[in-house]
Amino acid sequence: MAEDDGTGRASRPRPWLGGLAAALLATTLAQALATLAVFSLPVLAPLVAPDLGVAPHWIGGQVAAVYLAASATSLLSAGALRRHGSARCTQLALAAAAIACLLVTFGGLPGALLGAGLTGFGYGLTNPAATEVLARLAPAGRRNMVFAVKQTGVPIGGALAGLLLPSIAQALGWRGALLALAAVLLLAALVAGLFHRPWAAEREAGKATRRGAGGGWRALREQPGMAGLAAISGLYSGFQLALGAMTVAMLVEEAGWSPVAAGLVASVTQAVGAGARLVWGGVADRWRDGMRTLATIGAITLAGGVLLPFVPSWPPAAVIGLFVVLGGSATGWNGVLMAEAARLAAPGRAGEATGGVLAVAFAGVVVGPSLLGLLVGLVGSYALAFALLAGLPAIGAVIAWRGRSRTAER
Repeated sequence: MAEDDGTGRASRPRPWLGGLAAALLATTLAQALATLAVFSLPVLAPLVAPDLGVAPHWIGGQVAAVYLAASATSLLSAGALRRHGSARCTQLALAAAAIACLLVTFGGLPGALLGAGLTGFGYGLTNPAATEVLARLAPAGRRNMVFAVKQTGVPIGGALAGLLLPSIAQALGWRGALLALAAVLLLAALVAGLFHRPWAAEREAGKATRRGAGGGWRALREQPGMAGLAAISGLYSGFQLALGAMTVAMLVEEAGWSPVAAGLVASVTQAVGAGARLVWGGVADRWRDGMRTLATIGAITLAGGVLLPFVPSWPPAAVIGLFVVLGGSATGWNGVLMAEAARLAAPGRAGEATGGVLAVAFAGVVVGPSLLGLLVGLVGSYALAFALLAGLPAIGAVIAWRGRSRTAER
């Protein structure tokens, strides 16, 4: 039987669109594209900044603005999810990122500032929308692996930004690269519309968006274990982003590495983190204990962090080995944490619970690198500052371990 698609025309049902495989593919690609948009200006900074009339390091402020907007959007996303559904919110997120690219292309510095807010708005919607769908479709025994696969969209998007955008900019100019990205984002937004009906299980079409806007905050206050999970996300993300931002500087300035070699180590760290998300997802499913897995990840990150002050005197192979370990722990926790948020959420409220957790995680993204910079100024050493900053995952590991008994999977 054909069904009305909402435009008065009959459309053939597409049951495969409602399955886990299609949802996982769509949400992973949406995450990758949203992340690609976030990293577009940082990757193109040497080309974009002169035309905007600012120094390249200004782009760091743009990234902070993106994550601040993402934090606010994640916290307030529940109302949009309830009213419009996950597919429409995914479309909105991708379209916002596309408009942001156009604003940077044609709007100069004011357009870049407004575009940072729009990019963050879109990035803050993608995870809650995806979680709403995947929490309903993922089997309990494979939940962590499902979310780990989805979270690989983050490193995939970052890698695509570094691999594709500079080459496109070389051929078409940086404006051409951003226009091409905007076209891809708009196309993806249109395709995401195919999932509107299959993903509408938790949609409440008559509900005002503003009435559900505080759902993320309520989830943190009222749902057992959720506030602790949010704290873990902020602590772990703070260390993760500081590691990604300052690894090259530490190796060049304190260990005497060349910028090329240091950059290679940083890339390897991120690549290992992408694979580690899948490994930790499998571990959590096998243990049936996401909090135990998160505590283990935090303990390993702490151990790696306190060893960083010895890096300047180590041989290169040992340094690379240490960063492989840190890549596997400090950047590999995301999928397990998202799965835990989905598991602990009230029935039908996984998206808003994830939004609350991610609001704290994005705040950690902004605070972590800034805190590391402050510590470097105080102690005069990147390596020693990293060892002190390892207190963040240490605290997170303690919270995760203490929360095991209260949130044990039944």
